[in-house]
Amino acid sequence: MRHLLTTLLATLLALVLTGCGYHFSGQASGDDIVLDSAHRKLCIRSVENPTLKPWLESLVRSRVRDEFTKRQIIEWASVKDATADMYIDVTSFTSNSSLKDSDDVTVKSSADINLTAKIVSRETGQTLWNSGNVSASQTFTTARDAAERRVVDLVLRRLADRLFEAY
Repeated sequence: MRHLLTTLLATLLALVLTGCGYHFSGQASGDDIVLDSAHRKLCIRSVENPTLKPWLESLVRSRVRDEFTKRQIIEWASVKDATADMYIDVTSFTSNSSLKDSDDVTVKSSADINLTAKIVSRETGQTLWNSGNVSASQTFTTARDAAERRVVDLVLRRLADRLFEAY
């Protein structure tokens, strides 16, 4: 009897949540995104990186792909198959160790990043979406390289949030 009651309550909860339009974080619906369905096959054409961090471009590329893929709306395509191109410009990136212990080991790090992104129609050349300035700044009690990667993840989540209006 108890098993039956638990099953009925779980089923009722599932029906109530789906009936009100609830969806789990990270799973966007087709209506949540700024881009129309004809422009959702994207290719990252460039990541401008004026910083002295050569690893930043590849990290931004891979983390943008990961973050947008989690939202399950964007389809990544080759240069020849894409219907729209994404251009990312890292306008600034700084990091420093603000506190070290007696052995000169970093115990507090900070990192700041600013970037912009735009998506351009392959067919018309029209800008379909412009993120404006997106920034993130964090202080961490971890190693400097971990702080740098975490702040990149944070700014790219914010970038994706801007594209996916419902978040």
